[in-house]
Order: sequence, then C-alpha cells, then structure tokens
Amino acid sequence: MTQAQRDTLHRLVFDYLRHGQNRRALALAMLLASRDDEADPAALRALAVALLAVGRPAQAIEVLDRLDREEPPAAARHLLRSRALHQLGEIEAARRAFRDYLDAPDRQQVAA
Repeated sequence: MTQAQRDTLHRLVFDYLRHGQNRRALALAMLLASRDDEADPAALRALAVALLAVGRPAQAIEVLDRLDREEPPAAARHLLRSRALHQLGEIEAARRAFRDYLDAPDRQQVAA
C-alpha cells in the first residue's frame, strides 16, 4: 500500500467517525493498523479512537500501551487514555491521565 493510499484511508477513518459511522471507521482503522508488521503511530492512534467510539475502551488501552512502548507518550495519547479509563469507570485513573494531558508540553498542538 502506498503512502497516499494510507493517508486516504486514515482520513476516511476520521470522516466515518465524524459522521457517526463508527463500525465502518473501526473496520478501516483495523485494516490500516494491520497492513504492516509495525503499524505507524498514526494508524494505531486512529484505531484507538475508533475503538473508543464503538465502546471498546479496554482494547483502546491495549493499543495505547503498544504506542507507549514504541514512542514517548504525547498529549493526545494521554487524552485518549483518560477517555478510555473514564469509559471503564476508573475515574481516579482517568483524572490522573487527564492531568498528564494538561501537563504535556505538546498539549497546545492538540488543542489547536
């Protein structure tokens, strides 16, 4: 798959999410993340977002943990982890993850 095709699929995942087509977004995100032995971080983040959208927070946390092993955590990942933990009912852990988001040096990039 070419980079242009990957970019198009990535945009389509978020278009589906934006329009409430969460299951379709998840299917594409899974395809995108499984295309290579080592999926790129953007594909894994899209997969985590899609998993949250369909109510599978435990699996989203697994994806976020994998990303944490591959690269340093970023603000967006802290925010996703907070949402996943909140969906699981782990409120204190969700608050800690949200505080990590607030303290992240790259947070301004997420808010923009």
